[in-house]
Amino acid sequence: MTPSTIAQANVIVNTSEEGAFSVINQKGFPETATRSNIKSDGIYSIYFSTGTEGPMADSIRLNSKSSVCFRKGNENVTLIGTTRIINDIDVKKSLWLDWFINHFPGGPEDPGYCVFHFETKEVSLWIDLKQEKFEIEDILKVQSYCGLFCDFCDFRTPHNCGTCISTGGKPFYGSCPIAECCREKGLAHCGHCPLMPCDKLNAYSCGEGEHCDNPKGSRLEILKKWVAEK
Repeated sequence: MTPSTIAQANVIVNTSEEGAFSVINQKGFPETATRSNIKSDGIYSIYFSTGTEGPMADSIRLNSKSSVCFRKGNENVTLIGTTRIINDIDVKKSLWLDWFINHFPGGPEDPGYCVFHFETKEVSLWIDLKQEKFEIEDILKVQSYCGLFCDFCDFRTPHNCGTCISTGGKPFYGSCPIAECCREKGLAHCGHCPLMPCDKLNAYSCGEGEHCDNPKGSRLEILKKWVAEK
């Protein structure tokens, strides 16, 4: 798995107007309904809206375990996690969409207006004819200086690579200039550098080489996420 895979999955989620949202109903069975994606942070979290007194809201109150699935063409993103009901009026106002008035005539303060916040714990992807399964915490762990996922690298086992950080920036292919730069500056990774993306990192992430990111800049987004999580 690579940052490019995560970037593709993020695009699928962020550009999907709706997803198949599943909860555990009051009888203990999974129940799925289509819900509008009103705001999302890629595969990490999504906001949905529904009725306060509806069966889905009742189910969430009893059991927060839930799942959501997005599909674009032949590619699929399935997320497993937990959902909580948002009661903060400022948040509800910020997520209000004009067409909601058809369902909640009282506007953002309508007592029937309910907002869900889904947070992902596990991810299952089918992208580029390849299946990937992992936990969110796996990709939020700092694994390299440049934003690559050393733990998932296809070269690690066959080349007996000790990973970027554990080897001090000397993976199987030799010394890495990105790692050397971070170590000289005393940085845990490039995300903490005020110059990000510098010319060196930009060449790795946004260049045209075989091992560059596709979509371009994918590892830059991972670096930003690592900084935000810390």
